[in-house]
Amino acid sequence: MFLLDLCHTEQVNNLRWLNPTQPQTLYSAVMLAYFRGASIVLFGSVYYRQLPYDLLGLFASRIFPLLLLVALIGGGLGIANEKKIGFRLALSAAIYSVVATLWIGVRYDIDLLGFLLRLMFDIVLLVLLLHPQSKEYRRIWFA
Repeated sequence: MFLLDLCHTEQVNNLRWLNPTQPQTLYSAVMLAYFRGASIVLFGSVYYRQLPYDLLGLFASRIFPLLLLVALIGGGLGIANEKKIGFRLALSAAIYSVVATLWIGVRYDIDLLGFLLRLMFDIVLLVLLLHPQSKEYRRIWFA
C-alpha cells in the first residue's frame, strides 16, 4: 500500500508563455505584446490615457491603460496557448494602441521621435496579428 501512495499522479500545467511551434508572425506578435505591456509598466502610459480622457473623462483615463496592459499580456498568453479570446484581446489592444497614438500625434504638440517609435511598434503588432500566415494558423489551430 505504501508504494501506491508514492505513485500518484498530479495534473500537469500546460500553460505556455511562448509557443515556438507557431508561425513566426504569431510568435513575434506574442513577444511584441509582452514588450508593449512591459513598456507601459516601465515608461508610463501617457499616450494611452489622453484619448479616454478627452472623450470620457478622468476615471476612464486611469482605467484604459490598465485594460490595455491586461489585454496585451492576456492576449499574448492566449495566443501562445492557441485561444481565440487571446487573439481577440491582443488585436483589440493593438487597434486601440494605434488609434490612441494617432490621437496624440494629431491633436497635441509632441516629440516626433517618441511618437514615431510608439506608432511603429503599435503598427507592427497590428500587422503581425493581421498577417495572412497568422490568420491561416488561427483558423486551423485556435480553439
